[in-house]
Amino acid sequence: MNTAGKIFAMLVWLGVLAVAGSFILALTAARVGEHKSSTYGNAYNQFQSSWGGEISISPPEYAILRRYTVSQYNKDAKAYEDVEKEERLPLIPKSIKIDSVVNYGEQERDLLIFNAFEAQNTETYVVANTTDYSGGLLMRVTKPKNANLMYDYRIVLPNDQIIRPVMQKEILLSSEMAKGGQVEIVVTYTTKGMDIFKYNLSAFQDSVIEGLQANIKLNTNEFEIYRFGLPHTTDITPTGATIQFDVDDFSTTQDLGVTFISKQRYLDQIQSLLNYSPMSLILFLVVIFFFSQIYAIKFNAFHYLFLAMIDVFYYLFVAYLVRFFGIIPTFGISIALTAAMFFLYCPNVFGWRFAIRVAGVYLFLLTVIFSLIFLMPIFRGLLFVVLIFVVFMSIMSFVSRSDISKWPIMSEGVPVQAGD
Repeated sequence: MNTAGKIFAMLVWLGVLAVAGSFILALTAARVGEHKSSTYGNAYNQFQSSWGGEISISPPEYAILRRYTVSQYNKDAKAYEDVEKEERLPLIPKSIKIDSVVNYGEQERDLLIFNAFEAQNTETYVVANTTDYSGGLLMRVTKPKNANLMYDYRIVLPNDQIIRPVMQKEILLSSEMAKGGQVEIVVTYTTKGMDIFKYNLSAFQDSVIEGLQANIKLNTNEFEIYRFGLPHTTDITPTGATIQFDVDDFSTTQDLGVTFISKQRYLDQIQSLLNYSPMSLILFLVVIFFFSQIYAIKFNAFHYLFLAMIDVFYYLFVAYLVRFFGIIPTFGISIALTAAMFFLYCPNVFGWRFAIRVAGVYLFLLTVIFSLIFLMPIFRGLLFVVLIFVVFMSIMSFVSRSDISKWPIMSEGVPVQAGD
């Protein structure tokens, strides 16, 4: 085969490997992003159906039930008669106090770890009749979103009367509430969930609440504030933490709560990494091609297949191991398995000197360093450009000092397998 034919055949072969590897990585990236059809998604849904999901608590709705009589003409009787009517006038709590004790404890299902918790809540509402009428005080409670289990649910009135409500139905708390009067209502319950525990303060975005006090006690330090906009203080102890929110005269679109550091919170970053991983594969094949020519390393075209597999398997390990381990163990195991593949194969193909100084260095840059860039979302774009720039500059530097006419692919004959 002449030189032009050899170059064309090699480029076609490298293109086939790049396309095939990119197809595998693209399927893996889509798999990482799935939630219902994937194995992890099925286990997640099963656990959520049993234990509970991301807990989102909606505040109760209050209203004054005004009954009044109007004189209305009756066509049949041809006379005016008194007709009783009802009107519901919404009320916004004057102040809210929330006391929550959140006990975090990981739960395992099918070897997967989920961020489970149990929350004991006491919510105290001061409701004032700010309407121009007196009437019955109504209350409607809603089950927290994704809460599959609730118990010890009680509504306690000032006279120590305990009401066990029916969800989504109005309850008459008081038959008569005078204009300007106010009452303190305490709601207590316990629920279970995972990943996120929050209270929907955004329900009051169109109103002004005079005062909010919230205390969330946790038995772990591994958490984050759900939204940072609300003023708060955090007291960290060796056994847990206490978060205090204290806001006066507020109207907000933000919700109050905590999220737990999750092994699964890296899935979006891993999916983004997998989406760009074909570029890693292509660059690695390009690097190996150029440096094998520069250093006159001749080897069979099938060796490119196994080199591509080493790169691809690294990302497959990362994509699937992150389901079962933390992000650091995942990268550690992936690096170890990829290194085993590399040392089992590459020194026999390139020789130890080339394998360690060239192939190993670029494999590390285009897998491990490439991956770490996607865990730093703020600097991701800049670091990605810098890495690609370094790789291309190194190739350009070595090519510029090499005699292309002496490259093995430019010579006649069939390449032979390289060794030490």
